[in-house]
Amino acid sequence: MANTLRFRCYRCIHCCFFVSIDEMPIILEDELQNLKLKADEYGINLNITKLCEGFYKLVIYGFCPFYDIQGRRCRIHEVKPLSCRIYPLLINLKTKDIHVSLACDWVIENLDRLTSHDIDVEEVFRYEVENIKILYKKILNYIHH
Repeated sequence: MANTLRFRCYRCIHCCFFVSIDEMPIILEDELQNLKLKADEYGINLNITKLCEGFYKLVIYGFCPFYDIQGRRCRIHEVKPLSCRIYPLLINLKTKDIHVSLACDWVIENLDRLTSHDIDVEEVFRYEVENIKILYKKILNYIHH
């Protein structure tokens, strides 16, 4: 089978470091409470801005406060927001386009293979695509209610 490529996180730190408001995680209403509980558990003050009904932005400049820099891992992996679970895939909520982040070391290393015609990108990013489907359903649910 030609498509044996599967995304594997290298723990390269690029996904959890933010310099622009556009790249900061979007938090859904139902994710907010878990995030606040985890922040209290770790003694973290979150800066959260409401975008519109049901949608928030976690404002972070630099490393995410839940990122363990020494261990290069997310301390809240089991409850991290869907916008984090889909990385290195990125969604433009205005256009609904899905892109692959060129900040990810794994993506850069495998870019030639990712852009070849015999690769099933949904299979390469199976976990991330499943989370995109969940995210889209939740977004549609917010929009229709």
